[in-house]
Amino acid sequence: MQLLVDGSDANTAKLAAGYASEVVDAYNASLGAAGPRPVRAAIRLWYNPGLDSKKFYGPGIFVLALTLFPTLLAALATSKEGEEKTILQVYASSIPAHEYLLGKIFAIVVIAFCEWVILIALLLTYFGLSFVGDPTPFIVASLLYAFCVAAFGTMVGAAIPSQVAAMQAVAAGGFLMVFILSGLLFPIENIPIALRWMSNCVWGTYYIKIVRDAFLQGGGWPAMWSSVAAIGGFGVLFYGIAWRNMRAMQLKD
Repeated sequence: MQLLVDGSDANTAKLAAGYASEVVDAYNASLGAAGPRPVRAAIRLWYNPGLDSKKFYGPGIFVLALTLFPTLLAALATSKEGEEKTILQVYASSIPAHEYLLGKIFAIVVIAFCEWVILIALLLTYFGLSFVGDPTPFIVASLLYAFCVAAFGTMVGAAIPSQVAAMQAVAAGGFLMVFILSGLLFPIENIPIALRWMSNCVWGTYYIKIVRDAFLQGGGWPAMWSSVAAIGGFGVLFYGIAWRNMRAMQLKD
């Protein structure tokens, strides 16, 4: 008989494994055998057989770092122009809103990619992780996620022409929600049902699934295509909102 226990929730997993062991011990005691136990419990850990905590913390740190810094840079770069009124120079030019926003976003994407390379090096060396299965969903999702977080920061900076207020908005929306509601600290199933739906609105929820799949599970495209599409959808949504706030930037003749 096989019992599969989800170890992402350590407390519940220990309780379930403990109950299973008690059942086995009770069955052995009922047989009254004096020699070796007739039934033995064999425990196998699938995704982290060495009980190495780095394999748990590594993907989470990777996602948090790639979520916070590009978003913060994009928000500050955009809100600073509104706060210091240098945005008026852009208004007076012939640059359309798409060129302005895409220039901001792609510059942050380049910075995010450099950060991504450094973080990947840490995952492969210090945290001792390696790619499992097809890495292309992870690579595609990383490019989309860099665009997503850059678009979110640009959206915040375009709507809030204050660097302090923009930082607070990024901390609340771009970091706190990802940190708490994406499944980094505890499984989404442990969130109260009344609040669990909010996890579906957090872009980090989908990216952490892809990162864990790339380094621990190896499901590939069949398991992760919907999460990759969700990240792309969030990026388009954030860019659309930012463009809506900036579309009237041209001065009228």
